[in-house]
Amino acid sequence: MISEPASRKDLDTSRAGVPFFLRLPDRAYRLPWRWNWSLLARWTAHLSVILIALAVLLTMRGLQLPPSAWGGPAGETVYPPSTPTSVPRFWVAAPPLVVNRAVVPDTTIPPRPRASVITYTVQPGDSLSSIAQQFGLSIWTIIWSNREAVWDAPWLIQPGLTLYIPPVDGVYHTVREGETIESIAEKYGVRPEALFNEWNNLKEGQPLEEGMQLMVVGGRDKYIDLTPPPPKPVARGGASGICRTAATGPVGTGWFIYPTGSTRVSGWYFHDPRNPGHIGLDYACRLGDPIYAADHGVVTIAGWNGGYGILVELDHGNGFTTRYAHLSELAVGCGQSVYQGQIVGYCGSTGWSSGPHLHFEIRYLGVPQSPQAYLP
Repeated sequence: MISEPASRKDLDTSRAGVPFFLRLPDRAYRLPWRWNWSLLARWTAHLSVILIALAVLLTMRGLQLPPSAWGGPAGETVYPPSTPTSVPRFWVAAPPLVVNRAVVPDTTIPPRPRASVITYTVQPGDSLSSIAQQFGLSIWTIIWSNREAVWDAPWLIQPGLTLYIPPVDGVYHTVREGETIESIAEKYGVRPEALFNEWNNLKEGQPLEEGMQLMVVGGRDKYIDLTPPPPKPVARGGASGICRTAATGPVGTGWFIYPTGSTRVSGWYFHDPRNPGHIGLDYACRLGDPIYAADHGVVTIAGWNGGYGILVELDHGNGFTTRYAHLSELAVGCGQSVYQGQIVGYCGSTGWSSGPHLHFEIRYLGVPQSPQAYLP
């Protein structure tokens, strides 16, 4: 007898107690074939990931990590050692400090001579040799370039005198009537080409005019005797501190310089209205400051002299005498020859004095003169 086939639901009743995941193969068998391939691919991918993870885990377990930098075992969290709180009791010599610097090129350029002749005004205490040294020239260059001013007496130059100062050694020549380049070169012992230099700006064939001034580089003029002539005798007299012997010495020039380093008047003037009997000029100075001879002369008084205190008097041999009073100390003695600018004593406050200063007098034929009328 043929009966009706049972429904699908009826057919599954025999597997009702089976878990779902065990029934998956049966379900998969009944799915369409395309769905079966998709599910298979997904399971394959998941399985591949699981296998890769297992391989990595097994590989890491088989590795032996090296000890850490601070000595801890591999795989352990290790911290660097802490900074010591105390300084160890030992010293290590530091290596020498060496600083390396890049070489900087340096070019030394020698000083260039002056571009022109200049003039110089003689100052108190100057001499030809000191002026020549100041400008780096020979004393003969100064003499030859200032023939009219110093030729007759080069040992006597007065403050206020103007001198030509050439840029280099040689002769600074003033052209006279009829002179030529050849004659000037022959006179000073140089070749004519020596006159065509940067200071003269001469051109070939250029005629010379009277009064032109030319620098003859390396030129030489005549040499003269620089020794001062023998001094003339000067009569001497006597009183307290006065020298009692006759002596000879240099004659003054008639040009006076300030006897102190300062020109400031600190006390009485000549015939001051407050003290008409004051016959000198009081200059400010500090105790011990040097006092200078106002002109060439011979010492006629050197010592204590009443209200003057320590006094120096110079006879200049030309009718003039000068006095330096209230000194603290002498620097010259009786009959000594003294030259302008030479130290004769030191500032003080001896005699009738209320404080350090210099009482200075100029006398002509024994008559007191106002120093301000003779000083620069």
